[in-house]
Amino acid sequence: MTSTVQWWCAATGLPWTWAWQWYPGVHLALLVVAVGWYWLGRVQRWSRRPWGWFAVAWLAMLVTLDWPVGKLGAGYLASVHTLQFLLLTLLVAPAILRAIPPDGWERLAPSGSRRRRILAFQARALPGLILYNAIVITTHFPSVVDAAMASQVGSFLIDSSWLLAGLILWWPILGPPAFRRLGMFAKMGYLFGATIVPTIPAMMMVFSRWPLYELYELAPRVDVRFSANEDIQLAGLVMKLFGDLPLWIATAVVFFTESAERREATDVARAT
Repeated sequence: MTSTVQWWCAATGLPWTWAWQWYPGVHLALLVVAVGWYWLGRVQRWSRRPWGWFAVAWLAMLVTLDWPVGKLGAGYLASVHTLQFLLLTLLVAPAILRAIPPDGWERLAPSGSRRRRILAFQARALPGLILYNAIVITTHFPSVVDAAMASQVGSFLIDSSWLLAGLILWWPILGPPAFRRLGMFAKMGYLFGATIVPTIPAMMMVFSRWPLYELYELAPRVDVRFSANEDIQLAGLVMKLFGDLPLWIATAVVFFTESAERREATDVARAT
């Protein structure tokens, strides 16, 4: 690999330019995801193939990881980096879970298998919240961000960690019925709990008097009128406002959907 080629978006310290840049690693990863998803459906003979959900997940990954969002978030703007976090955890991850039908999950983790036990355990509230929050806090430590985003491998690991965090977060909510362990009110409490810990780094950024991340403080400015401290404060606002909204929407969907299912079940029981 020559010095002019980057496989994954990472900080370079070079002045920002709107000239398009190719990131082979990003496109290769997206190709592997697409081929893997299609191959899995053929091998397992899914009863249906959720093309819509897969298209949402794949296109959202492309926008999040590729130029210009990937490059801006990797080494220029903390606010864009935060937007990447939200897209990967709150959009890409749930779409991926829905892109595999229930019979696909059954074949991936058949009854009695170790994978089945792991996924069933992970469908509980406490493991989901602990792992999700641990990843969120760890990947927002200034020392971790400054060190990781300076290399392509570190940047890739941060992006992968956020996608994993999203899969962990949404599994108790969107996992197929055979794996679910939470009732309606438990799901609502779980989603509320997922909004608490991320508030810590969000508020630290909002009320910070100086940039928390040396990487973004010293990065070449994309626009000289937009300071590094304003960028950090905007990142905190984006994380809190736009990070909580999907979870509150999901809480409302859970309430109204499962309430309707309960009423329907009650009506059927009375009719019989």
